[in-house]
Amino acid sequence: MNRNQLRDYAIQAQAMIDSGAVEDKIRHYFSSRLLSIFPDYPWWVQAHMQGTEEHVHFSTAGSNREGFVDAVVGKTAIEYEKNLMIQSIFEEGYHQVKEYSAALCNIGIPETEVLGVLSDTVRWYGFKVRVIGEQTEGILLGPDDVELERIMFVDLSIETDEEYSRFEQFIAQFMAREESRILNAKTLVMDFGVDSNFYRSFIGAFSEATNTAMAEKPDYAELIKQVWQNFIAYLGVSDYGSFSTETYVSEFYLVTVAKILCANILAGRAIISSDDEIKAILNGEHFSRQNIYNFVDYDYFGWLNRSPYVDIIIPSVREMQNRLKAYDFSRLGDEDIFGRLLAQLANKEHRLMLGQEFTPHWIARDIVKYNINKIGDEVPHIMDMCCGSGVFLIESINAVREKYSISSDKYDAKKDAIIFSAVMGFDIDPLAVMLAKVNWIMTMRDLFPLHSGSITVPIYHADSLFVATPITHKMPTQDEDYYIITLNHQQIRVPAFLFSTMYRKVFDSFISKVYRVAMARAKQAEDTIDAFDAESLINAVEREGEIELGKHRKAELSLTANQMVFQLESLQRHGQNGIWHFIISNSYRPGLTEKQFNCIVSNPPWMAMSKLADNPYKNALHEIAEKYSIQPKGAAHPHMELATIFLVSSIDRYLHDGACWSYVMPASLMSGLNHEPFRKEKFITSDAELEAKVEAIWELPVDMFKNKAVVLSGKKTTQVPETIDGRVYEAMNNYKDCIYTLNRQGNRSAWTNRGSTVDVADVIASDRLSFLQGCDMFPRTALFHQFVPRPNGNWDIRPIDRTGDLWYLVSDSKKNICNDLISEDFDNEFIYDTFISKHLSPFIMAEPAKGLIPGRKVDGVWKPLYAEDLALLNAGTEYVFQQISDAIKQNLVQFLNETINIYGKLYRQNFSMKNYLVLSSASGSNPCAAYLDLRNLNRNRLVIDQTLYWYLAETEDEAIYISGLLNSSALWDAISDFQPEGGFGKRHIHTLPYKIIPSFDSENDVHIKVVDATKNLIHEWQTVCMNDIYRNLIKPNGGTLSSRRKKQQSKIRELTSYEIYATACMELLR
Repeated sequence: MNRNQLRDYAIQAQAMIDSGAVEDKIRHYFSSRLLSIFPDYPWWVQAHMQGTEEHVHFSTAGSNREGFVDAVVGKTAIEYEKNLMIQSIFEEGYHQVKEYSAALCNIGIPETEVLGVLSDTVRWYGFKVRVIGEQTEGILLGPDDVELERIMFVDLSIETDEEYSRFEQFIAQFMAREESRILNAKTLVMDFGVDSNFYRSFIGAFSEATNTAMAEKPDYAELIKQVWQNFIAYLGVSDYGSFSTETYVSEFYLVTVAKILCANILAGRAIISSDDEIKAILNGEHFSRQNIYNFVDYDYFGWLNRSPYVDIIIPSVREMQNRLKAYDFSRLGDEDIFGRLLAQLANKEHRLMLGQEFTPHWIARDIVKYNINKIGDEVPHIMDMCCGSGVFLIESINAVREKYSISSDKYDAKKDAIIFSAVMGFDIDPLAVMLAKVNWIMTMRDLFPLHSGSITVPIYHADSLFVATPITHKMPTQDEDYYIITLNHQQIRVPAFLFSTMYRKVFDSFISKVYRVAMARAKQAEDTIDAFDAESLINAVEREGEIELGKHRKAELSLTANQMVFQLESLQRHGQNGIWHFIISNSYRPGLTEKQFNCIVSNPPWMAMSKLADNPYKNALHEIAEKYSIQPKGAAHPHMELATIFLVSSIDRYLHDGACWSYVMPASLMSGLNHEPFRKEKFITSDAELEAKVEAIWELPVDMFKNKAVVLSGKKTTQVPETIDGRVYEAMNNYKDCIYTLNRQGNRSAWTNRGSTVDVADVIASDRLSFLQGCDMFPRTALFHQFVPRPNGNWDIRPIDRTGDLWYLVSDSKKNICNDLISEDFDNEFIYDTFISKHLSPFIMAEPAKGLIPGRKVDGVWKPLYAEDLALLNAGTEYVFQQISDAIKQNLVQFLNETINIYGKLYRQNFSMKNYLVLSSASGSNPCAAYLDLRNLNRNRLVIDQTLYWYLAETEDEAIYISGLLNSSALWDAISDFQPEGGFGKRHIHTLPYKIIPSFDSENDVHIKVVDATKNLIHEWQTVCMNDIYRNLIKPNGGTLSSRRKKQQSKIRELTSYEIYATACMELLR
């Protein structure tokens, strides 16, 4: 501790207190000075700085409540106040220390280990805690249930060395206690994660060990790189590329952390080991001695855990053990302690394909509880085929233990058999497998002394889809009898029957004996070794496997044994063995567990197949999608969701009939086009004939993952559920029950809880664009005429000539009301620039037409014309309005309010708020749009007709984005599936496009790509329209609207900038 820094701090802090500074300012100043006072940066300083405003639970007046403690350091609750010399402030702080001390007792910390601190950062009160109340069921301990006894006081305003020594003693007793730090996901990431100070300080040693080994053993290093690339990096989001030493070193470091943690967990305390003991922990001998045989395999990092390379990291590991002395290993929670750490590494390495995103324990618990109830009386056998760090496995074990009352003091052989066969997990990431193993051991450790037989951790490094291994890139089809595995470029034929459930014992025995024989032979000189007796080995395997193989299969296995023993012996002699037993034993495990489970709970990796690297694995995934008929069609074809492939494949492979399942899935499953075949249950009639039914849907809180998620649950059955039960979660333990229906509209479907009558397009349109329809400018012949300007600014009215430029305005009129109207000096106040659909071409608006409206616009507000208003108009204007009123048999007030403004479509046309107006067609089967800069128009005299929809954009980029998408063929494809067929083809589009287009996000690269591509297309299209042919096509009287649009769109598709534009729109609307 730096006493000079402490002295300076105390003086400054007291001055702040004397000046009346608020608590937050004083507390944050203290935190900012901690590193200067304690420059060696002990663990508690980091915990104090990052553990502020900790969320805690306690009771008040008989009811449970939540609160935030200023800081929690290990098992010490700290409350800061602004000035403890004021009695009322002291009493308030004292009460809060009692609340927060009770909260620590509520999470299971014994009262004898809980300490409380009250401070204004100058005066420090330390308390021990005694529980005086009894905890009743459902009610937590509160401040009235605890007593505080002051056991230490320090006053830093007394500027003496004695007081500073007392403060140092205070810190040691209340903050820096050994075995006081609580082991959980948060503290582990903080202390040892890839962003931690420890990682930054010691990762160099792990990098040195790796680089040294690779330099000294280049052949074996090349082997490790090869199998790593063939399996783990194979699933990257970029092309099959170079080996990443940085990723490899990070995983090596974290695997080491996991092993050291596990040794402490099994010991129930922090242990300090000799060099030899550290080596035993890292190479697995430490755990084998405790009857745990597959916790540490000779895996991708096995060679680094042997001398001389392990010696390089031993000082770092010893410091790791020293840091772990702060943790309390005697009391562990029942949650995944590694999920955050794995997610942190995934973010650092951008490992999206591996799906490593932290699943909160509470939703995993709810999912498991739901399925345990569904399983009923059947003994649970639960699979997580993408287990990550094991959150679902932990919650499953806890649920099974609770259901069968399995504890160390209530144990028998039946319970032993149930709990040790309750779960199994696979993951393709070796780090995830190691972390999940630690979590499994942590959850089961109290039962180990009571277990009969050796302990095998049921978690394996494997591709659960079983389409690839590090030594097999393509599994055989049903018609093929052999797997071809490659050991260091040498191919070996293995009979396919060996990898089936029936022959699981045979497989384990065969691989074990082949490996042991090969290693024994490799120890002998080549010139003295006898010929290998394959027949004896196969006979031993047959006896141990408790199955009669038959002459043909024994012959097949003998041939394989000869090949495999010879190759493994050769690899061992040349220093290239090590990893092969681990790979063969783990990678083929999925083939040995088919139809063995009655439940799957999992959060499979989410990713569109289009983002997966082009390699054989991707091709195999496409084959699976086709096998189950879930491959999307058309524009959505490249965007097959990987999670859906995992879902159907795992149900089919691992579950027996009638089994239940739950998967955390992307919310796009509810309505996304790429999930359409899945929602329509195409897998039932596929080549696989998978029988599965969705029985429940839960919508999870929007901020739980990077993207919104749902939980999809069901059974492997053909029985249709009466209803699809649902939940909509707001937060933990906070959800509403509901019912989901699968609604259909045209060729599209969507699951929704809004009722069976809701259109699918409305289900999808959660953030729809707020386009509004224009007003009803009808009858056309009454409102549109030829207006001839007069010198005084008014207009003379004449009929529209059939051969004139304005004939398009009335050519479609069904009623010829007032079409021959003639008048002089009509008041300009009632003339407006009107846009109708015939003015609209892709990206271009023709000049608006003049139209009259029987109403005034005063300060942006429309007012109808009453009889007394008419009497005050000039003769020409009054005459026109009277003629119209007589012809339509309505007074002008009714005409304006009930016809032109029906549903408020005129009165809401206020264009003063924003500068960019997007106009879109309201009829036809194809969308069309353009935008206008309102700064170039008299926006107060502008009216939009009901044949158009309009939208005010915030920026020009937003206007370009929307008009670009509305004109795209990608949008046509997207909406065509929603459009019901009428008697004469697809019906008008109306608001459908606006429900499909996502709101503009200027931070979204895909959105900006659409903007840039549309800008280029608009510029090229406007240049083309300077040509006479296309200049005439954009004029509203240049032909029928349909024919003009077709010619315009055809020409646009020929433009050089069109392809980039079309691709950008398709990428966004997929």
